[in-house]
Amino acid sequence: MGQSRRLKYLAFGILLLIGVLFHWKILLTHQFSLLTGSESANQAYAWYNFSVGQIKQGVLPAWDPFAYSGRSFPGEMQTGAFYPANFLLALLPFNSNGVFSPQVYHWMYVLVHVLGAWFMACLAMELGLGLFAGLISGLCFAFGGFVAHVAGWPHIFHSGIWLPAIMLFLVRALKAERNWQAFLNAALGGSCLGMSVLGGGLHVVMMQAVVIMTAIPYYYWRQSREPGLSGGSPRPVKEWATRPVLLVVMALVVGLLAGAIQLLPSMEYSGLALRWFGPGALPATERIPYVHMNGGFWPHGFLQLLLFAPFNGNLGPGAGINYYMGVFPIMLAAVGVWRYRQHTWVRYVTGLAVCAFIYSLAGMSLLHGVLYAIVPFLWMAREADRFMYLADFSIAVLAGFGIQALAAGASERAYWEPVFRVFKWVAFAAGVALLPPAIYGQPEINHMVALCLILIACWFLVFRYLIVRPAGPWARFLVVFIVLFDLYATDWSAASKIQEGAKGTDQLERLLGTKAVAKFLRSRPGAYRAQVLAEPTPNMADLYGVEVTGGGAGVTMLQDYERFWGHVDLLAMRYTVRPASSPEPGAVIYQDSAWKVYENPEAYPRAWLVHSVIVERDSKKLLERLDDPKINLKQTAFVGEPLDAKVDPLGAVSSDSLDLSRYNGNHLELDVNAGSRGLLVLSEVFYPGWKAEVNGQPARIWKTDYALRGIVVPAGRSHVALHYAPLTVRVGGWLSLATFLGVLAAFFLWRPRDTEKAAEVAAASVKGAEN
Repeated sequence: MGQSRRLKYLAFGILLLIGVLFHWKILLTHQFSLLTGSESANQAYAWYNFSVGQIKQGVLPAWDPFAYSGRSFPGEMQTGAFYPANFLLALLPFNSNGVFSPQVYHWMYVLVHVLGAWFMACLAMELGLGLFAGLISGLCFAFGGFVAHVAGWPHIFHSGIWLPAIMLFLVRALKAERNWQAFLNAALGGSCLGMSVLGGGLHVVMMQAVVIMTAIPYYYWRQSREPGLSGGSPRPVKEWATRPVLLVVMALVVGLLAGAIQLLPSMEYSGLALRWFGPGALPATERIPYVHMNGGFWPHGFLQLLLFAPFNGNLGPGAGINYYMGVFPIMLAAVGVWRYRQHTWVRYVTGLAVCAFIYSLAGMSLLHGVLYAIVPFLWMAREADRFMYLADFSIAVLAGFGIQALAAGASERAYWEPVFRVFKWVAFAAGVALLPPAIYGQPEINHMVALCLILIACWFLVFRYLIVRPAGPWARFLVVFIVLFDLYATDWSAASKIQEGAKGTDQLERLLGTKAVAKFLRSRPGAYRAQVLAEPTPNMADLYGVEVTGGGAGVTMLQDYERFWGHVDLLAMRYTVRPASSPEPGAVIYQDSAWKVYENPEAYPRAWLVHSVIVERDSKKLLERLDDPKINLKQTAFVGEPLDAKVDPLGAVSSDSLDLSRYNGNHLELDVNAGSRGLLVLSEVFYPGWKAEVNGQPARIWKTDYALRGIVVPAGRSHVALHYAPLTVRVGGWLSLATFLGVLAAFFLWRPRDTEKAAEVAAASVKGAEN
């Protein structure tokens, strides 16, 4: 085993140990949780329960029959339906309550962040930095800033950890001497982009694509100006235009193909769905008006990188994620920029951080406005402040360069004098800011800001020590300790379950508390749906398998379903669940300390036969005619186009009967006994990808009553089967599988044998930049 590989394995072991200790609250006790918030409980946790539960049953989590009267589960991308980690989690048992264990979620969260830290450490070492510098970069990236403060949004951190891995393979591709090595590494980088797509973080994927499309051209542009810079070989002039384009195309195409099983269903769904964006909703494919492109990281928010919660946390409207990176990482990044300002990748990530900050200002930024106007689909990343993810990534890389310079010491004190003066005055300013509150108690100062000011003073002392002598083991330990202390003290992701419970704000406990009412509803005979009227709405649908007309989760909805909402009586809504304190009158058939259930005995069944069909091509008029009191919708159905077979009226002595014999997420079967040819109306949402058979023969599914499904059945006994097998999932699945397997096969057959040599060249370039 080569020295470079041993160091990477060692880095993973160290980061794993640090990760477990850093997150001791959620791993080693049961007193804290990442899932007390509404979105984290009703989206992240409940979605995991559904997805993992389906996989355990051998069913692909393609259709969710429980929420919103049935919906495409991967359609809303942030469910991360096909992320490989879900299949690994399915190997673990559910807890004693029969649901996905919150403790498993916590372990998954920590391991994902450790993996992200390791990716960053490997990237740092690929850039020529040592093990210690790699560890610092990894800790800063995974335990601070963007990736560390999205605990309740797994689609974001699952996608977010892959940027260092993408960059790692891009750097290898750019340093490769042979074309096949370059394109193989570009394909590996694309595979990591595909993993990010599968994770479900659309904003993050778009930002990673920006890195691919800018890093490669920038590197070749630098090579054209200064051949051989940063360990790269001089490039022939003909390569300056062709090879960068081919590498970018290779990485992006492989990424899109690898993520096809997620992308294709999402693209299909977005053409049919509405997306909420604060003040309202628009079709998901319609450009969001610029006035609503908020989420700006306003100028004074820049201090949040250095001070935790400055201005009492008032960072401007829309900034919903904490981007605090820590005092030492920011200072180390400044040292890295100063010391290695001629290094290609130092210049690139510095420029990337500056551009990301400018773009994140949203409406205050010309860059943001121009890109909104000319770049297709960039408006889908509505929250501009999330582009600070790229700034955090850059700072983590630069911090590694900074500690690399300081760890080796410096023989020329004069070289460091300008930086020394800057840090001295910064430390003096921090002391001045602390002195009046410390003596007089006025002006009042946020205790976390005070901590950051103290750390700034500590940084000056550590910096002064490191520039005069090489960093020994104790000095390195001190740096790691202070970095972790800073990030740990400002990591408030884990909430105390005792405190949240006392305030009544533990949404996970509230969700788990629906177990009894869910059990009651599942025990009721027949097929039906319920509606849950509570704010926030607990997602008992995906947690306990209760079919509901809402769901309590998600930021999108089918356009037809949203317009159909005034006709939920057609959705077999037999039960209504309200909080126990609700004063509404009615027949209460169940009540416990938290919930009560009302029954609507007049609810429609899950399926019925009609023998009268009205064609109404205008969808708006069709929707209005559903309210016509003269029309009995249990006897007459509306369709948008003529049926391929005429239905017959029911004879005076004839009758119909139905039996729903089988129903799971992706499959539905009924036994029908029709008195005459009729249209079987199913109280199921019409959606592409559903296939039907009547007595073993393919049958068309007609869009009925605006948003439901209808199937023509003959007179007599029939067996009707419906199966959800969308082309988008089938084609996307094969494309993703073939892409990953193809790239892996190519890697094991033709992987570069000179990785360590490349790492040595990169290390030499770092030393060269120091001189």
